[in-house]
Amino acid sequence: MKENLVTRYNLDMSVGEKPVMNVDDLYIVLHHHWTKDTTPYPDGRQIIQLAFLLLVSAYTASRPGALVYVEKNERTNVQHFFSNADDDEDEHEDDWDLGNEDLKTLCYGQISLILLPNPGGNRDHLVMEIDLKHTKGHHSRPKRKIFLMSEVKQPIFDVIVLVLTMAILDDAFLADVHSVEDIFKTRVSPPRRSVRLKFKEDKLNVPICRQPVSTSSEMTTHPIKPLKYHTYLYYLQRLSLAVGMIRAMKPYDLRRGTGEAVDKTASLPLLQQVMGHVYASTFQKYMNQRVQTHVQAAFLGLPSEDALMNILSHQSRFIDPRAPSKYDDLPESKRATILDHPEIVRLQQMRGTLALEAKELYGSMKNATGTKIGELKAMADAALRTAKKHLKEATFTGARNEFFDTIDTLEINKQLNTSLLDMKQDTYEPERIVHRLKERRRVAELMQAPSQELSEEDDILRRVILINALIDLGRVERVPSENLVPKKSAQVTITSKSQESSPDDPARSEQGLSPSPEPRDRPISLTNRHCLFCVFEPNYQCYFTTTRKAREHFEKHLRHFKRDEFISCPDKFCGLAFRGHRAFKSHAEKVHSIRYFTEAQRIKAGL
Repeated sequence: MKENLVTRYNLDMSVGEKPVMNVDDLYIVLHHHWTKDTTPYPDGRQIIQLAFLLLVSAYTASRPGALVYVEKNERTNVQHFFSNADDDEDEHEDDWDLGNEDLKTLCYGQISLILLPNPGGNRDHLVMEIDLKHTKGHHSRPKRKIFLMSEVKQPIFDVIVLVLTMAILDDAFLADVHSVEDIFKTRVSPPRRSVRLKFKEDKLNVPICRQPVSTSSEMTTHPIKPLKYHTYLYYLQRLSLAVGMIRAMKPYDLRRGTGEAVDKTASLPLLQQVMGHVYASTFQKYMNQRVQTHVQAAFLGLPSEDALMNILSHQSRFIDPRAPSKYDDLPESKRATILDHPEIVRLQQMRGTLALEAKELYGSMKNATGTKIGELKAMADAALRTAKKHLKEATFTGARNEFFDTIDTLEINKQLNTSLLDMKQDTYEPERIVHRLKERRRVAELMQAPSQELSEEDDILRRVILINALIDLGRVERVPSENLVPKKSAQVTITSKSQESSPDDPARSEQGLSPSPEPRDRPISLTNRHCLFCVFEPNYQCYFTTTRKAREHFEKHLRHFKRDEFISCPDKFCGLAFRGHRAFKSHAEKVHSIRYFTEAQRIKAGL
């Protein structure tokens, strides 16, 4: 049967490459995450959660289903999240009551922070246990796996620091612990051999990593809902492509790397326990496809080049930060080809024809809603969006593949070209990132600070400062992008007196921003892709990729005001208030040059 299908459909039976990430690869990813990442996040907690998931994945070799959640669909959310939920139960997530239910993801109840005595030190040892209950097959073969973790000198690899940060942010400790200083000054007193930092009863079933959700005015981390697997994958893909990896990172890359490291140091039964395999032979499917021993040296009787073998067999050898990390990084010429693609042109013509026919029959598209022609128009819109999405993905993937396929030859030819010998060769210098958000900038500086040669007192002080900086970052409601406005767009800089910085402020000196801009003599003028409200908030994203997204975000702000309520213009230069949505929209268009609405929409709204 198998042979017939392979022959009939010419199926490819070769095994795809299974990337393996070791500690060097993880360091590169985490270093970029903390110090060079310029992408936006819903809030500061999401940054901390992502680093926590990467470290726990590496330290436990766990499958992603034990840490985050694979959501089936909206109807079965409650059944999927809770062990004994009724199939016919139709509850809204706002009505969820954890109680004593078992939420099937990594929660506070599965983590134990323990103090062990250190008589000769300035503070006791802080260690952690993670009980992974919801591993693969836990329904049919329940078997607990408790991993032990300790503090690490390098802050990038210290997962306990992140757990303390999130627990303090959630006010999760049962004892009167409100700061990291309270924890570090607590000692184990005889006759006790250990002290456990317990969590509150109502926090035991709260997930550590939670999903960002959209409210009427902002994105924020949900107090209960677990982080979804597809959200975790999105973060990983965005981060790994920004680092310059040849392919998007996946959670199993770390799982294979941890298995490879444990295989070198532990016995076979321990390897099976860590990987969660019933049969020892299963690990062969996780083994690095590049043989992890220097066979040539073994045959010749020479010392093994272990360092070279380690570099050759892992992902970091392919990293090039110059590779395009997102679609907008592609040249304008490549992006413009999508609009001329025959399939896009055909779908646009079909959509235009259906829209024209609907307006002729019913007067407007709104009146055509629910009719056959309206459904056909909606299907054409969906088909056009899907086609554009697929073409963008194919174009981006093709450009990245072309970069990695040609960069080696280009580098060699550049060095061997005799006509360039008398010219100064341009050397690559990594871009220095100085975050505008002071909380993010502070954490980046602390993550890069040397920590190996610190005394015990200095190490304690460094940990306290780092955790407090992470707590400040976790409280940030919105982490903006470092590239809010494209280079061709007008840069808009708004600085209030409370946010003005000194001339030597690194955030401003790096970006060439004036510390004290000249006073304006007229109201600010924006584009159709700016939000009039957010442009005056330095930590908010004020520029959007399309006019539609900017308009929808602008409408979210207006929902906070009643239809006939007075709305003050955010631009203090105006100093005006307008009665109702219509008057304020008219002011935004006429004074601030924001034309969110089409001609038909303006006529209908009376603007």
